[in-house]
Amino acid sequence: MADRTVERRRKQDWVVRSVSIISALGWLFAIVSLLLAGQAQPRGEDFFTRIFHTQVASYLDVGMLEVAFISLLVSFVACAVGFVANMARHRRKSDRFNKSVIILGIVSFLGIIAFLLTYV
Repeated sequence: MADRTVERRRKQDWVVRSVSIISALGWLFAIVSLLLAGQAQPRGEDFFTRIFHTQVASYLDVGMLEVAFISLLVSFVACAVGFVANMARHRRKSDRFNKSVIILGIVSFLGIIAFLLTYV
């Protein structure tokens, strides 16, 4: 038997749009976190440091790592808020969960665990 429900929604409502925006902001924070964690790593010796006999820092930039961790936490919180909003909107069979929010939550959670195991 065919589904005879009439779709009265003409466009996405504010909850669906906000979940998409939250997802995009969460991914932005996750990418910023990765970039900051990469910049906090000690630099290796390269051509110019050998020629000019300059010292290379052999330590992590702890301040930058803290900002990267906070950025990762913001990403996870944004994911949790987006998932809760998505669950509140999920009433019909045709409503779908935003896969990006779910993937972001998993990636952020694994990143937080990896950060805590590596640097703490």
